[in-house]
Amino acid sequence: MVPEQLTGFLLHRRSYRETSYLTDLFTLELGKISAVARGVRGNKGDKKSLLQSFQLLLLSVSGRHELRNLNQLESAGPRLQLGGNQLFSAMYLNELLNRLLPKEVPHPELFLSYQKSLHWLSSGGDIEPCLRQFELLLLEDMGYGIDLTQEYESGQSVDVDVDYCFVLENGIRRIDNNAQGSNRFSGKALLQVSNNIWTANSLQCAKRITRMALSPLLGQKPLKSRELFQQTWTTTKPDNNGNVK
Repeated sequence: MVPEQLTGFLLHRRSYRETSYLTDLFTLELGKISAVARGVRGNKGDKKSLLQSFQLLLLSVSGRHELRNLNQLESAGPRLQLGGNQLFSAMYLNELLNRLLPKEVPHPELFLSYQKSLHWLSSGGDIEPCLRQFELLLLEDMGYGIDLTQEYESGQSVDVDVDYCFVLENGIRRIDNNAQGSNRFSGKALLQVSNNIWTANSLQCAKRITRMALSPLLGQKPLKSRELFQQTWTTTKPDNNGNVK
């Protein structure tokens, strides 16, 4: 049964027929839902103005199919202001959620993490720790969590003085001394990631592992937000917090 009122954020909208939008929303109560916002295009009503990303919403939907009707819609707070790389990072979170989450499966912990991540980015917080923590929680919530504290084959605890590699769909294992390449991580960095201790090495470790874990789930279609971020990153100089100067 659909709750009478939902709390959520718009992930994406696109034109539908002559006057409507197809919307994808991430809600606390139902997870990701899709709904038609009818008759809002081409007018200046409140509903259209609220259909913006990074705006916490109170809403109601009706219908029994996967594509529901968006009925009531109102603001639950001010729209978060994001710019530069913080904006592209928030768009990246939206794109991950929209492409990876199944419809109408609640993810309350992930929803709260998403909300906290948006506030962190809007306040100018460091981008990399924010994205890496969210990616790891997303994988965990979807059933693809990675234990970075022990080897999946032997169950032995990770040693700070040993190097390891990541095996997709399995976890971490001790690495062959002759192995080289990007799939090589120090035990120290792995344990730092598991404890949310962020250094240059642990951030790079987390980025490479989450990239490998997310890649088969996302498929071949590139992420638009990542392309925008990379284009901007190469043409602007960010400060220590990831803000574009």
